[in-house]
Amino acid sequence: MKKLKAFVAAALALTLLVGCSGGSSDAGSNGSTLVIAKENGIESVDLLKASTGMDFEVVNAFCEGLTGIDKDNKVYNALAADYKVNEDETVYTFTLRDAKWSNGDPVTANDFVYSWRRTAQKGEDYQYFFTDDMACIKNGNDVTAGKKKPEELGIKAIDEKTLEITLSKPTPYFLSLLAFPTSFPMNEKFVTGLEKDGKKYGDQSDMANCVLACGPFVLTNFVQDSVIEFKKNENYYDADKIKLDGIKMNIVKNVSTSALDFDSGNCDITKINSSLVDKYKDGKTFNSMLEGYLWFLQYNIGSKGNKYLKNANIRKAISYAVDRQDLVDNVLKDGSVAARGFMPTSFAYDQDGKDYCDTAAKYMSTDLAKAQELFDKGLKELGVSSINLRLLYEKTDPANPAAEFIQSQLAKLKGLSIEMTGVDQKNSRTQKQTDRDFDITLTRWGPDYADPTTYLTLMTKGHYFNYGDFDNSKYDAKIKAINSETDKAKRWKLCQEAEAILFEDDQYPVVPLFQTGGAILIGENIEGLEVHTFGTPYIYKNVVKK
Repeated sequence: MKKLKAFVAAALALTLLVGCSGGSSDAGSNGSTLVIAKENGIESVDLLKASTGMDFEVVNAFCEGLTGIDKDNKVYNALAADYKVNEDETVYTFTLRDAKWSNGDPVTANDFVYSWRRTAQKGEDYQYFFTDDMACIKNGNDVTAGKKKPEELGIKAIDEKTLEITLSKPTPYFLSLLAFPTSFPMNEKFVTGLEKDGKKYGDQSDMANCVLACGPFVLTNFVQDSVIEFKKNENYYDADKIKLDGIKMNIVKNVSTSALDFDSGNCDITKINSSLVDKYKDGKTFNSMLEGYLWFLQYNIGSKGNKYLKNANIRKAISYAVDRQDLVDNVLKDGSVAARGFMPTSFAYDQDGKDYCDTAAKYMSTDLAKAQELFDKGLKELGVSSINLRLLYEKTDPANPAAEFIQSQLAKLKGLSIEMTGVDQKNSRTQKQTDRDFDITLTRWGPDYADPTTYLTLMTKGHYFNYGDFDNSKYDAKIKAINSETDKAKRWKLCQEAEAILFEDDQYPVVPLFQTGGAILIGENIEGLEVHTFGTPYIYKNVVKK
């Protein structure tokens, strides 16, 4: 979730001023407790491991960073009362406000230093937050690679209330990144105290006693894949502005069940899938918004990849065969939009306020005749008359209906058969991708910050999300040029040039499909829910239940 100064105008956040509970104005008679149905539980709230949108929603409910992102995508000071930046914008000095943890301890500069060093040294998916691929913290590349000690990371406590952060280069989206949960503080005494008692921070068997809050709510109850509960944090520095007494997240795997709960007044907010859109779309509680997730096919083309997919004509043929507009209009029906390229819309804007997608070329189109022509050419080059490919996907919405649609589209290509490999949980898909146990995978990326590089860096050599092992030296050089360019207009042009490389005739490592929409039921008595296309998807601190 990056943006800075003038760059802050960079993404779409919808503030939904509508309410919940199908036919009831006081959903479930829960007073001012917001009741939400969620399809998936969390993986972890420990900043070493937190990586999913749901993880970040939960962390953001009970913790906070130096900055926050408001409903208009503007950066505001959160735990930072103020900050100063040097002339070349590489050294930021933050003054912390008088804030407390839920146990009464003051929030100090060392809480950030400890948290950052800990994650930079031991983090999993988001260890790269500190590198030049993201926040550009001085020595971040070497610390995360184990070449330098965590103490050499560019962050230090000047005193209890003064924090200095040094960047490796000017980073236009830096301030908004500080609203991303990976940058949040952790109370060292609390975490190390748990470890001495043989426990771990965020232990799911006793989570209420294994996390500490410095945000608007305190986590009070957790049952894996069942319920997560919070109460208002009276020690929160801005507690007077928090209108909810608490939040209850019920994990309901079946959206049909959660919709029935909503209709009967037992919950305030629930997402629904495409099968339910027609039922609710004309009602006052139905809302459709654009989310930031971009879904795409990724080809396994590295040393462990599929020999047929190493042929560029086969890869391009698959792209031309899929009718993205038909998919979003007639299958998903939830506000999703067809992808134009390897970037979502309403997400990143240039210095003149223009959407990136409106300034870049459109790379995705549908042409079945051209697809068959390319496919036949590829078969001839491979010396075969037909091929079989495995499609990996997870059996959840919107992946499941999208995968079935893709299979039906590709069935129109003569000489191609698709073997469907559906998995039940996200972890299974991720593990198979990590093991390179796939030919094609239907996957997604949710932007961490409002800048094209949050997507473009995914395809660099060695990036952990580059499961297909795409390797293009020209592309990597272009990304390196982007990272060193300080002129905003030139940098923007370099981003467009990098994206163009991905869709040159002999490339196509990915096939962008659609940007996720969100069909959601919200009670008419609920106001102030914030939905962001980058960073943490849903923010609840300003919700009011009337």
